[in-house]
Amino acid sequence: MELILHSVFIAASALAAGLIVYVILSTVAQLTRWFFARRQPQWLRAVRALRAREIKPRAGVKTNTLPRWIALGLALGLALKAFITGGALIGIYLTLVAGALFAYLSRQSAAGGRETITDAVGELVAAYYSAYLVVPTVFGALDEALKTLAGSKQPGHLQLQTAAARALSAFNAGRTTEEALNQMVAETRDPYLGQLAFILRHASDSNQKEILSALRGLSERLDQRARLKGKSRVALALVSGTVRFLQTANGVVVALAVLAPFWWNFYAGALSHQAGLMIGATLALGGSWYFEQQLTQIRERVL
Repeated sequence: MELILHSVFIAASALAAGLIVYVILSTVAQLTRWFFARRQPQWLRAVRALRAREIKPRAGVKTNTLPRWIALGLALGLALKAFITGGALIGIYLTLVAGALFAYLSRQSAAGGRETITDAVGELVAAYYSAYLVVPTVFGALDEALKTLAGSKQPGHLQLQTAAARALSAFNAGRTTEEALNQMVAETRDPYLGQLAFILRHASDSNQKEILSALRGLSERLDQRARLKGKSRVALALVSGTVRFLQTANGVVVALAVLAPFWWNFYAGALSHQAGLMIGATLALGGSWYFEQQLTQIRERVL
């Protein structure tokens, strides 16, 4: 019982240390952002504030950053515990792993956000088709189509609304149609939205029937993508779950190696033991990363 309580105390201390590091890093980041914002010219701050007010009704994009911060806090907590208890080499290694893990999770979150944007583009194209029948102008129909997405709180919908609202504001401010559409595509980096922008760029050179035909073709491609996504999700779920299980198991093994007194006394006793733990953890992380990349490539080809 004493051993269990000791392990729980060490784990709680490591978690608390990780959270403290998170608070410190977050505070430093906020202060740095505030410092550079104060150094901007007055006219630039005024323009940014004006743009923020213009897109406020459609803004509010939120991403779930909690998992990556939890992972960062736990990894840094383990690194701090390793430093304190005589495993400096493992502490440095875990600190590097924490940074790499945070960057990887941030990239994965961005990729997931792009996938939800494509889902929103499908709804936007369908709404744009109906709006263009009544308002046969590029941005007039876009403004009407965006109203169908206004009630959604999904991150992809909100990000698409924000990008489209900025494009509308740019067009109303005197930018050309091509410049405003290019800005919208650059902010989302979605290939299907790029196809929609390509169609809209040629609206002035085509009649309404041709534009509607092109929009209908794009809508059919998006519908086919949605069907393939539904079919492949079940097939990929098992593989993805297996990869997640292996990643979790690897993380638990490393955590136990640092927190469990018997294992830690062995690994911290010699540099060769610490090197062995790092090599094993690196091989496990490398294998996990490889399978994750293969799974991502399969998902991108299918979807």
